[in-house]
Amino acid sequence: MESPSVPPDLWHECKARVGKTIDGKYKLVELLGAGTTGAVYRARNEWVARECAVKVFHYEGQHKDSLLQRFIREAQACNRIKKDGRTHPHVVDALDVGRDRETERFFLVQELLQGRTLEAYLDQQPGRRMSVPDAVSVLGPVIDAIACAHEAGIVHRDLKPENVFLVDGPQGELPSAKVLDFGIAQLADARMTRDSELMGTPEYMAPESFFGAKDVDARADVWALAMILYEMVHGASAFYSATDNMFQVMQRISTSEPPSLVEKGLMRPAVWSVLRRALQREAADRYATARALQEALDEVLTTF
Repeated sequence: MESPSVPPDLWHECKARVGKTIDGKYKLVELLGAGTTGAVYRARNEWVARECAVKVFHYEGQHKDSLLQRFIREAQACNRIKKDGRTHPHVVDALDVGRDRETERFFLVQELLQGRTLEAYLDQQPGRRMSVPDAVSVLGPVIDAIACAHEAGIVHRDLKPENVFLVDGPQGELPSAKVLDFGIAQLADARMTRDSELMGTPEYMAPESFFGAKDVDARADVWALAMILYEMVHGASAFYSATDNMFQVMQRISTSEPPSLVEKGLMRPAVWSVLRRALQREAADRYATARALQEALDEVLTTF
């Protein structure tokens, strides 16, 4: 396995951790991936004989403190999102966070998931498309998880197919989704980004997000969820193509209308009306929260 996204010396450092034990109990079994901020391992909690995923933070640059705050914030956000008094079943479970006594590296322990990202799943579908009922069935639990996040005062801010993980289910059944990566989430009681800071992935960012973190609230997540649903049904983004740079994407999102999926024969007008409202350029014209989006979809799909 190779990782072109990180320098060779850092990659070798990550590989060298395999076989070592973090904090006296998490044995790192396999390197699953690495980036400039940290590395993810398949691991085993030797105390309770349970497999898990361990993220090890290793960034040493000038923005270390702010990136470390985001690293730790992921565990905080995941554990605040509840459904029926328990951690939401469609949010990746953060089990532990700490600092290794031997290396002094910070680490985050999460449940180990088997499956693939929504992005990878779509790549395996004909035309990268799903029917409206199947797309809503897969994305519905994600919308509910984000609705519960909004009710807990949390805005994800980086929803995209790569941050939705599909856990394999029984053969012939659709996979079950889990929301990943709350690292740049905005918590109601802790603003950890500068007001002018641009956060997120441009092709899934609401127009107001381009003007900085101060303008972002739950309605930006509503936009992102609608963009993901659009892509699942259409097979491609409403505003992005592979040849675009970031500024071209931002310009198109800020000035263009999404092509109608009704005219393309992919969606009924009633469903499109919900999606279209969620993709209004003015945040005030969108659904206020993911819960409102969920309820609107439920209403139009009951007679689908």
